[in-house]
Amino acid sequence: MAEQHSLHIPAHQNIYNGSCNRELRIEFSIPENGVNERTGLVIFVPGFGGDIDSNVYTKMRRQFADKYNLVTIQCDYFGSCYMQSTNKFSYKDPDLLNSILTVEELEKIKINSSALSQIISNKNTVLPLTADLDETIEHFNDMGYMQAIDLICAIETIKIILKDNNLSFNSKRIIGYGHSHGAYLLHLSNRLAPNLFSFIIDNSAWTEPGYLSGNRHLYNKLGKATLAIEFNYLAKDIIKHKNDLNLSTLYKNFNMRTQVLAFQGDEDNLINHNEKKKIIASLSNSDYILVKKEDIDNIKYKSNNHGLNADFFELFQYAINFERSTRKSLERESKYEIRLKNTFITVDYSHGLPIFNFDFR
Repeated sequence: MAEQHSLHIPAHQNIYNGSCNRELRIEFSIPENGVNERTGLVIFVPGFGGDIDSNVYTKMRRQFADKYNLVTIQCDYFGSCYMQSTNKFSYKDPDLLNSILTVEELEKIKINSSALSQIISNKNTVLPLTADLDETIEHFNDMGYMQAIDLICAIETIKIILKDNNLSFNSKRIIGYGHSHGAYLLHLSNRLAPNLFSFIIDNSAWTEPGYLSGNRHLYNKLGKATLAIEFNYLAKDIIKHKNDLNLSTLYKNFNMRTQVLAFQGDEDNLINHNEKKKIIASLSNSDYILVKKEDIDNIKYKSNNHGLNADFFELFQYAINFERSTRKSLERESKYEIRLKNTFITVDYSHGLPIFNFDFR
């Protein structure tokens, strides 16, 4: 059984207001037989609806460590708590509620709001709701830079721990395995820390965070009723130069050494698969697998929609067969600059964990 560890470290300062009062939770597992010069690292990055405590990720951290000789890593990245479902919401149309509930039922809800779930579950209706997110600039779902910085810091933290304990590992083999928005964050992390990864396995990454321009809609079935919850994220108002977060902008004139394997369904309703294919094709050392209806095997993927309804264990086992060995070290300069279209970033690794400074021009 893999050896499991949990730690909290001071998180990177908030790039939007400069505050430094946050901790970063990191979970990692080490193979039962220990590490050696062939042991690589892998970080799992969930998208919307998944998190560090999801059963599937807890299981992956434990099982992949032994099965693939990997130190498995995951972190509770900035704003990820706002990416789940919610029990806090407002009614978008109070008149609709009045029309479908009796006076007695409305009175019960006034006395105890939690009674709504039981009452509405017996109604054959769609109830439109607005999520009450309580986001602030201190902590919000930024869908971009802060989330990627947390991923980078989690990996670098584990590398430091291994080195400080004189434990051997293969620094040339660092894998990122992401789903949906999590896969997108791997690309962003790879750009902020150039060629941090030797191999990125991308399951349905979007080309840019869609909820920076539109709202997220989540449909929860509750008995006969459907709760249609709309999420209006604070990031829409805070993030400047949203186009700089598009993969085309991020990878423009970038000297790509990381191997990328991207899976995309041809009926993905969140991503234009032709646009995604063009971006991946522009990267050296990359492969793009378009999943069509006839490709559904009901083993590694069960649909050709967003996320492929993938079995994360089977998909990883399939994807790892594409991994090519890395001969050269992926070390980078201790200080460097990143210039996007309207965003200038300086990065300083000289004190251990990286420090990122942003100039949104």
